[in-house]
Amino acid sequence: MVLNRASRKEADIRLQALRRQVLLHVFTTRLEDDTCRAARQAAEELAETTSRLSVEISDASECGDLLRKFRVDAVPVLVATAKGAPEYRLYGVPLSYALVVLLDTLVLLGSSAEPKDELVQLLSGAVERGDRSSSSTRLDLVLSRRDPVSVEAAAAVHRVVLASAWAEHSPHVVSAVRVIEDFPLWAALIGTATAPVVFLDGKPVLSWPFADIDLAELVAEGPK
Repeated sequence: MVLNRASRKEADIRLQALRRQVLLHVFTTRLEDDTCRAARQAAEELAETTSRLSVEISDASECGDLLRKFRVDAVPVLVATAKGAPEYRLYGVPLSYALVVLLDTLVLLGSSAEPKDELVQLLSGAVERGDRSSSSTRLDLVLSRRDPVSVEAAAAVHRVVLASAWAEHSPHVVSAVRVIEDFPLWAALIGTATAPVVFLDGKPVLSWPFADIDLAELVAEGPK
């Protein structure tokens, strides 16, 4: 068992808010290391708490088409999806505050949440206006599972992703939350900044604290 009793209890309570089916697709490896095994087991344990959460497990070495479809670039990763909603990726093991981030994501997908109007308005038409050289952008949030502000940072990112999915002619945002404890390479990439840090198309652009409107403006403008 990966999730302790308190975590399972929290998941059981939070996931009762799901009103539609949510899929959690886990990409791992056939010969799992400890990190991949923990990520997979955590997802399976979450699915035991509600019938509205389904889990699929894929061996990354045998599913190239799925890796491309979901824009997966490392393992382990948990890709959360629901009908008509954007995809949310979490790289690493969902424990401690990373678990809270994942639960927030699942509830967001499963409750048919609506975006903030001001974010939708800001992102609408960004591609048509010529504000950007590309119609899509990669948005990575590097965070620590030990830091409670990670939850607030991820929520801001998810609000922007949701708004971009609703807005007409908005950039398509390929988002990912990356747990720095499981991917230490990202610690080198953020340099002297302190996580949480946002990357757009591979470049660090914001460190905590930041607001969702600040991030939406950067997404609308596109890479410099």
